Amino acid sequence: MISVCYRSDTAGRRQVPSAGGTTQSNVHIVPLVYGQLRLIRVTGALVITAGVALVLVRFFGEAQPGRNLETAVGAIAFGAVIAAPGVLALLALHDRPALLLPAAMLLIPLSFISFALVTLPLLVPAFLLFRTYARAAVNGSGLRTVATTAVVFLLLVAAFVALLAHEDPREFVGESATFGTSDIVTYAETAISLALTSGALAIGWRFASRDAMPV
Repeated sequence: MISVCYRSDTAGRRQVPSAGGTTQSNVHIVPLVYGQLRLIRVTGALVITAGVALVLVRFFGEAQPGRNLETAVGAIAFGAVIAAPGVLALLALHDRPALLLPAAMLLIPLSFISFALVTLPLLVPAFLLFRTYARAAVNGSGLRTVATTAVVFLLLVAAFVALLAHEDPREFVGESATFGTSDIVTYAETAISLALTSGALAIGWRFASRDAMPV
């Protein structure tokens, strides 16, 4: 006999007919996927950490006259887009494995946003999330999964594009020098990007198919 470890979900109790025709209480059981859950948690945390690191790099990478509230919130908007796939991965832990797909897909273009290729390591969590998604049995509607993935992906791409679509040159005057830049992220661009990022996460949480991830 092969034994499998399960956790009970008492909220899923229902009455089902037994082989003898009588009814008996059935407890909804979900396999404990210790290895997969740990992998998703670690991967999600690493991607979120990368987003936080980008915030710090963008803000402190500015020349001193350019470090103000506007550039700070702009850096946060950039970091939020990078961290979003990590948040989706953590949301997938709540019986929404379908969210692993848009998370993995987003990490691919995001890994190439830096000309210095400092974001290239994001391809590693992308591969890990693709592999975990492939092993997860998503029993919900295929059309629903495709639609949710497409909407979440496009909203987050739009959130990133909103930060770069319009050039806003700015000149900062310091005590001993003048600093100029060809483009900054304005308050309006930050607000639009953060709204799109938040909307993508909310839609993913609300509409992703709910399935337990098996071993």
